[in-house]
Amino acid sequence: MKRKKTFFHILLHIGKMMDQVTTEELAVIGLHHGQGRTLVVLLENGDMTQANMARGMRVKSATITNMLKPLEKRKLISRYTDTKTNRAVVVTLTDEGERLAKEVIKIWAKIEQRLAAPFEGQETATLFAQLELFHDTLGGKVPKFVAYKK
Repeated sequence: MKRKKTFFHILLHIGKMMDQVTTEELAVIGLHHGQGRTLVVLLENGDMTQANMARGMRVKSATITNMLKPLEKRKLISRYTDTKTNRAVVVTLTDEGERLAKEVIKIWAKIEQRLAAPFEGQETATLFAQLELFHDTLGGKVPKFVAYKK
């Protein structure tokens, strides 16, 4: 029996393919998707505590900790303990981290161009609106990030 095509199936497949394309593109600069996203979050929001990064990125604190270790080892970020609380760990981009974050944004733009290429003007706007509706239906919200105030 042949299964009927469903929104779920095609979107699940697209998600896997998007992850594969993103992985391949970011591998050129030695990053995986989560690391690239982390660098861009810091570039766009400034210094942040690990806790605020985890909340904004909707991942567990342990996930952020594990994601930051190789970035710190490569000297793309630095971490220090907040002197006010003596507890919160603040994450900041290094110059090299900032350079790579800008490369990530260029790679994302390249992927975006590839995705939009088959569509024209109004088609693109309509498709985007429909995809946003799927996003919202699943409870998607634009993440909020809280920058660290010195």
